[in-house]
Amino acid sequence: MSIEWTLTRQTLNQIDDELDRRGIFAKGYWENVDGTLTVTGLRVAVLASRPGERLVAKFNDTISINGRGRVTVTPAGEEEK
Repeated sequence: MSIEWTLTRQTLNQIDDELDRRGIFAKGYWENVDGTLTVTGLRVAVLASRPGERLVAKFNDTISINGRGRVTVTPAGEEEK
Protein backbone atom coordinates (compact mmCIF):
# COMPACT_ATOMS: atom_id res chain seq x y z
CA MET A 1 0.00 0.00 0.00
CA SER A 2 1.39 3.38 -1.02
CA ILE A 3 0.71 6.73 0.63
CA GLU A 4 1.02 10.04 -1.23
CA TRP A 5 0.99 13.67 -0.19
CA THR A 6 1.35 16.89 -2.13
CA LEU A 7 3.78 19.15 -0.29
CA THR A 8 2.56 22.72 0.19
CA ARG A 9 3.22 25.40 2.79
CA GLN A 10 -0.06 24.35 4.39
CA THR A 11 0.74 20.60 4.48
CA LEU A 12 4.44 20.81 5.38
CA ASN A 13 4.01 20.36 9.15
CA GLN A 14 1.39 17.63 8.77
CA ILE A 15 3.62 15.65 6.38
CA ASP A 16 6.70 16.20 8.57
CA ASP A 17 4.78 14.90 11.62
CA GLU A 18 3.50 11.85 9.71
CA LEU A 19 7.00 11.01 8.47
CA ASP A 20 8.32 11.35 12.05
CA ARG A 21 5.64 8.92 13.28
CA ARG A 22 6.94 6.43 10.71
CA GLY A 23 10.54 6.92 11.87
CA ILE A 24 11.54 8.73 8.67
CA PHE A 25 13.81 11.75 9.07
CA ALA A 26 12.50 14.98 7.55
CA LYS A 27 13.30 18.64 8.10
CA GLY A 28 12.71 21.91 6.32
CA TYR A 29 14.72 22.62 3.19
CA TRP A 30 15.90 26.24 3.15
CA GLU A 31 17.02 28.38 0.21
CA ASN A 32 17.87 32.00 -0.37
CA VAL A 33 14.86 33.62 -2.04
CA ASP A 34 15.28 37.29 -2.96
CA GLY A 35 17.92 37.72 -0.26
CA THR A 36 15.88 36.01 2.48
CA LEU A 37 16.47 32.51 3.82
CA THR A 38 13.14 30.75 3.25
CA VAL A 39 11.73 27.23 3.65
CA THR A 40 11.02 25.93 0.13
CA GLY A 41 10.41 22.25 0.88
CA LEU A 42 11.46 19.22 2.93
CA ARG A 43 14.59 17.09 3.04
CA VAL A 44 13.41 13.52 3.54
CA ALA A 45 15.31 10.31 4.25
CA VAL A 46 14.85 7.66 1.57
CA LEU A 47 14.41 4.96 4.27
CA ALA A 48 14.16 5.15 8.06
CA SER A 49 17.16 2.81 8.23
CA ARG A 50 19.25 5.11 6.00
CA PRO A 51 18.80 8.67 7.33
CA GLY A 52 21.89 9.90 5.46
CA GLU A 53 20.33 9.21 2.05
CA ARG A 54 17.98 12.11 1.49
CA LEU A 55 15.70 13.52 -1.18
CA VAL A 56 14.47 17.08 -1.47
CA ALA A 57 10.78 17.71 -2.06
CA LYS A 58 9.86 21.24 -3.09
CA PHE A 59 6.42 22.78 -2.68
CA ASN A 60 3.86 21.16 -5.04
CA ASP A 61 5.99 18.00 -5.41
CA THR A 62 4.45 14.65 -4.43
CA ILE A 63 6.00 12.63 -1.61
CA SER A 64 5.18 8.90 -1.68
CA ILE A 65 5.94 6.04 0.68
CA ASN A 66 5.62 2.48 -0.61
CA GLY A 67 4.67 -0.57 1.46
CA ARG A 68 8.31 -1.18 2.38
CA GLY A 69 8.80 2.36 3.71
CA ARG A 70 10.81 3.70 0.76
CA VAL A 71 10.22 7.39 0.07
CA THR A 72 10.12 8.82 -3.45
CA VAL A 73 9.60 12.37 -4.64
CA THR A 74 7.87 13.21 -7.90
CA PRO A 75 8.49 16.80 -9.02
CA ALA A 76 5.40 18.90 -9.67
CA GLY A 77 4.15 18.46 -13.22
CA GLU A 78 5.80 15.06 -13.73
CA GLU A 79 3.83 11.84 -13.72
CA GLU A 80 5.21 8.89 -11.80
CA LYS A 81 6.58 6.21 -14.10
